[in-house]
Amino acid sequence: MQPAASALAAALAAALLFAAALQVTVAEVPEKLKEIAAKCRGEHPISDDELNGLKSLTIPETDEGKCFLGCMFEEMGLLVDGKFSQENAVKIMKEKLEEKPDEIEKHMQLIEKCNDEVASHDNKCETGPKLLECFKTFAPGFGIVLPGSE
Repeated sequence: MQPAASALAAALAAALLFAAALQVTVAEVPEKLKEIAAKCRGEHPISDDELNGLKSLTIPETDEGKCFLGCMFEEMGLLVDGKFSQENAVKIMKEKLEEKPDEIEKHMQLIEKCNDEVASHDNKCETGPKLLECFKTFAPGFGIVLPGSE
């Protein structure tokens, strides 16, 4: 993979976290998510190291990296005004899993758990990383394998 393609793949990793929990493949990533990644990187210039770290679900350490992650989630609709939107997350999840109804319950449990975990945060630069941490921490307990966490 060429460096530019690798960087784009890493940028998409943040956006794919929720999609990954829904077992969506990189090939299914719509062009819109690529645009979101480019927009967020323009607003929050994340380092290549942090960008590459997202491939293995490493939480960014810099303010720009944390804000990039929050921006991705906000642009996807998972955050609204810096807060996690359980309503939007459920809507997205149900759309993605409409052909896998047996997967819906465990994803509902993860969404509910992460809503509880990040409810006190209302700044995308804080909520985004906390949401990623929640996905990483609790997805396995619900039988959900996130790519990069194996």
